Amino acid sequence: MAFDFEKELKVTETNIPGLLVFDLPVHGDNRGWFKENWQRAKMTALGLPDFGPVQNNISFNATKGVTRGIHAEPWDKYISIATGEIFGAWVDLRPGESFGQVYTTRLDPSKAIYVPRGVGNSFQALQDGTVYTYLVNAHWSLEQKKTYTFVNLADPELGIEWPIPLEESERSEADLHHPMLKDAKPMEPKRTLVTGCNGQLGRAVRAYAEAHGLRGFEYTDIDEFDFSDPTAYDKYDWSLYGTIINAEELSADKCEIGENHARAWTINAQGPALLSRAAKDHHVTLVHASTDKVYGADSEAKAIAPESVYGQTKAAGDIAVANAPEHYILRRSESADSRNIVDTLFQLLDSHAEYGVYAVGD
Repeated sequence: MAFDFEKELKVTETNIPGLLVFDLPVHGDNRGWFKENWQRAKMTALGLPDFGPVQNNISFNATKGVTRGIHAEPWDKYISIATGEIFGAWVDLRPGESFGQVYTTRLDPSKAIYVPRGVGNSFQALQDGTVYTYLVNAHWSLEQKKTYTFVNLADPELGIEWPIPLEESERSEADLHHPMLKDAKPMEPKRTLVTGCNGQLGRAVRAYAEAHGLRGFEYTDIDEFDFSDPTAYDKYDWSLYGTIINAEELSADKCEIGENHARAWTINAQGPALLSRAAKDHHVTLVHASTDKVYGADSEAKAIAPESVYGQTKAAGDIAVANAPEHYILRRSESADSRNIVDTLFQLLDSHAEYGVYAVGD
């Protein structure tokens, strides 16, 4: 097997957004070779997303000419070659301007590729016994399988020049019958879960999503999903979700009633803490509605020093939410209404703004 040794670790962007090709240093001697196939610290420093792999899969391809694809799956993957060589073709099947874009290259043990969710993947083995291996950041499930989308390997619109003609290749029966690009279904976005859907803010989020035709939104409240109960999280396959919008809270006036103090801590602090843990574990973006009451009387100082039960419980929730790497905390002033908060949160999500705390209504 001939390939380049001692290359510098390097990343190259492609014409498909987020699709990244890596040159890997492979060290060889009279015994064979060794490589660091995936190295989190070095590769994320070069731009690889910290995608959190949870499963490693291996595809053994017995003979030259085995061809698989084109499949877009609901997870990110990092693909490399253990032995042999492939010709790979990737097609963007995400909705948007890049839908239908194609990228091709050859991979051997000295190259790898990162494929973001929704980009269709296919390859052709160029040597007998090619071993193709890939890391993914979600476990396979029946619910995940329902979201797959496909395009036909032989679609002339894609213009893929397969080294071995497809009529001479070894393909599965299923891969022969995938749709052409013009009939392909774009990959649906990950779901968004909105908590507190029956409150003022939750209703405003729903109205915005419906008015703008946003897909994949689900709505729940504490009676249906008690987010302060750790066991309630088992009902969700969190790998299907990309965003949680937490609009659930016990309001300021109710928090100050003595008999509601325990409930205030449960809803405003414990619930967000458990949401934060789920978001962190499953790489979900958490949007959390809060208040400038966490600052106490001197809101200009922007230092956490709440005086009321409402402010104290919301501050505790904010501190917990900040433990989720991908989070937005929206602290509204008394002058802000639900429309201000909703406009801000969707602007942040649409622009992929830097994670952190944002003031609303100042």
